[in-house]
Amino acid sequence: MFDLSEGNVPANRRSEDIDFSSALANPDSSVWELIFNSLPDMVALIDLNNIIVKANKAMLQKFKLGDQNPVGHRCFNLMHQNGCAAEKCPHLSMIKDHKTHSIELFEPKINCYLNITTTPVFGSEGKLLGSLHIARDISTQKESEAKLKEYNEELKELNYNKDKFFSIVAHDLRSPFQGMLGFTDLILDELENLTKSEIREYVQRVHDSSYSTFTLLENLLSWSRLQTGKLQFKPLDFNIYGEVAAISNLLASNAHSKNIHIKNAINMDYIVFADQQMVHSILLNLATNAIKFSYRGSVVTFDANIISMCEDNTEKGILCDHKYLEISVSDTGVGMSADTVEKLFKIGGHFTLAGTANEQGAGLGLILVKEMVEKQGGKLAIFSELDKGSVFSFTLPLGES
Repeated sequence: MFDLSEGNVPANRRSEDIDFSSALANPDSSVWELIFNSLPDMVALIDLNNIIVKANKAMLQKFKLGDQNPVGHRCFNLMHQNGCAAEKCPHLSMIKDHKTHSIELFEPKINCYLNITTTPVFGSEGKLLGSLHIARDISTQKESEAKLKEYNEELKELNYNKDKFFSIVAHDLRSPFQGMLGFTDLILDELENLTKSEIREYVQRVHDSSYSTFTLLENLLSWSRLQTGKLQFKPLDFNIYGEVAAISNLLASNAHSKNIHIKNAINMDYIVFADQQMVHSILLNLATNAIKFSYRGSVVTFDANIISMCEDNTEKGILCDHKYLEISVSDTGVGMSADTVEKLFKIGGHFTLAGTANEQGAGLGLILVKEMVEKQGGKLAIFSELDKGSVFSFTLPLGES
């Protein structure tokens, strides 16, 4: 510390430094006022009746008081939108115990988060006079904390997804291959002793297992590419009836093995504007599930209707002139309870159901469907009742015919 007494001033000190130091030594100096108003935090002196005795420039500017003199006003009337003291007000707490208190709160009046600290101010005889009230804008800090929390949640979700991915690869993808190898070994070892009907049965099982494994592998690859952002979204106009017809042909063998009829009731002229590869995966997964959970001899139906979907436009209000095509895949199979429907999209839970012919799955198809539908700007809806069947519907933007 410099000794500024006469005869001990360092040679390198400037005259303005000496003036500043001298001014600070004088409690009546205007320099103290300059310092008070130079503080970036909002500072005020408040008495025991919650009356503002003094406020700095930062507080006047933050609360946009302009030329209004806050001195003589109750602090909460000026600082809080509702005109009442804040819950757990640090000034009121300080009055009770004569100690420093701090709180964090959001103040709607100035649309920011504040960290408020009140420090007791005592007179010469130790009598409490009021508090030094310091409010700091911590909105940026709060935004960073919120983003960090959001990133942590995303990281947690990614870890769940990673665990699910490895679980599928380790179990669900491995098990079908073991079954196929077992049947092929049996056929090779007992070929001369097997009847044609037995060979047909075993080959059919190998075929079904191969198809379900291939579908799972396709879903795994699509899902991983979707998660990493490598699955490009390329929307175009195409005929949805033709796409459903292609899916029906692809699943003809699966449907035939259970004597299930696939009905395409979609208008042949309907055009959608969407990513055709993604829509193919959506339809394939929904149709595969419908067949999987349908009883022998039943019907799986594709249908579609043009609907209007509303959008909240800040300038024009609620607009309901956006045309979409709602495509549904329905069956009259086993159906699901409300609790089961809620579990369908929780990838970390490894939730699967066996089909009516004990078909197995990894529980990934519907998760992929939901993500792909939302990628198109559409929504997926499910209506299902136990023993009455299910209807899976999703929306796609209507294209130009």
